[in-house]
Amino acid sequence: MEPTRVEFAGHNGLKLAADSYGTPGNQPVLLAHGGGQTRHAWGGAAKTLAAQGWHAISVDLRGHGDSEWCPDANYSIDAYAEDLRKIAATFDRKPAAVGASLGGSSSLIAEGEHPENVFAALVLVDITPKVEEEGVQKIRGFMHANMEEGFGSLEEAADAIAKYLPHRPRPKSLEGLKKNLRLRENGRYYWHWDPKFSTGPSRPRDA
Repeated sequence: MEPTRVEFAGHNGLKLAADSYGTPGNQPVLLAHGGGQTRHAWGGAAKTLAAQGWHAISVDLRGHGDSEWCPDANYSIDAYAEDLRKIAATFDRKPAAVGASLGGSSSLIAEGEHPENVFAALVLVDITPKVEEEGVQKIRGFMHANMEEGFGSLEEAADAIAKYLPHRPRPKSLEGLKKNLRLRENGRYYWHWDPKFSTGPSRPRDA
C-alpha cells in the first residue's frame, strides 16, 4: 500500500508534509513522530492501521522531513501542539492521535491545554513524567555530533546510529535510512531536520 502525499497548514501557516494511508472519511488517526525523526517512522504502523479500516495520517513535524523549517526557529512544544490542533481541525470528525516522544508530548499539550477535546483518543509512546538529564544530554550529543559536517555515505550514518544504539540490530538494507537524511549538492548526507531544532532559541523541552 503506497501512501498519498498531503499537506497541512500548521501554526502561522507553516507547511506540514504528511502521508495519508487508507480511505479518507474513515475514522482518522494522526501519527506524530519523535524529535529528529520523520513521518516515515510510522510507515509500517500506518499501513497496518489502514488495512484495519482506519484513515492513518503520518505527519512530518515542523522542521522535520519535508515540512517547512520555521523562519524564526520556533520549535517550542506549544508550537508543535498548535500544529497538531490545526491538523486535527481539518477532519470531519476528531482523529485519534498516536505520538512518540516529542510527538507524544505535543499531542498531550494539544489535548490538555485546550478547552474542548482535540482528539477522540490519545496514545502516548515513550513518554514519562520526568526525564533523566543524562539521557537528555546523550540524545542532544548524538543529534549535534554530525550536524554540521554530515556523513560521507549511508554506511557512515549507519555506523553512527549503531554506536548510539548498540542494542539495536543493524538493518541489512540502508534504503530506509535515506528517508531520514538529506543528500546535498556537496555529496554528503545530513539529518532530515532543521539544525535550529536543537540549537535555536525555542528548543523543545525534550526530543
